[in-house]
Amino acid sequence: MTIARELFVEQGYAATSVSQILERADMARGAFYHHFPDGKQSLFVAVVDEVDHQLHHGFEDIVANVKSPIEQILAGIDLVLQLATDRDFGRIILIEAATVMPGAWVEGSEYQLLRHNLSQSMTLGEVQQLPLDATAATIYGAARRSADYVARSTDPEQSANEARTVLRAIIEGLRP
Repeated sequence: MTIARELFVEQGYAATSVSQILERADMARGAFYHHFPDGKQSLFVAVVDEVDHQLHHGFEDIVANVKSPIEQILAGIDLVLQLATDRDFGRIILIEAATVMPGAWVEGSEYQLLRHNLSQSMTLGEVQQLPLDATAATIYGAARRSADYVARSTDPEQSANEARTVLRAIIEGLRP
């Protein structure tokens, strides 16, 4: 998995062949297919799961330690933008997974957490009463696209800071 991860980050999923992975890992084809019966696709899913744990662990920490729903949203945006500056996370999760596993992130747990926190924020009066699904889709789309922008940037740290400023301004604009 380490070799596959390196190759997926260096050259992308499409440009990485099973033969390259096997050669660099000095692994037999039979052993590879024993562990990954669906081949490169199942290996990629395993790499995604490994890299994506940072995001889920970070969200768990935020939920456990930040009480205000709107502050959880802001902390979640900060986490996603910070992770987007990491070359492995950016390439594997934000760039390659979006192509290899289309739709996987559309209404996943991150979206559901955002939607739930927006609903709670509206109930508590932290943000204006707006159409929930439209608000969630808009903020999720902006945050996801901002993370892509950071991951593809030649200066990820600077891009993350700029995106953070813009996304925080959008969220602050929702306050009553």
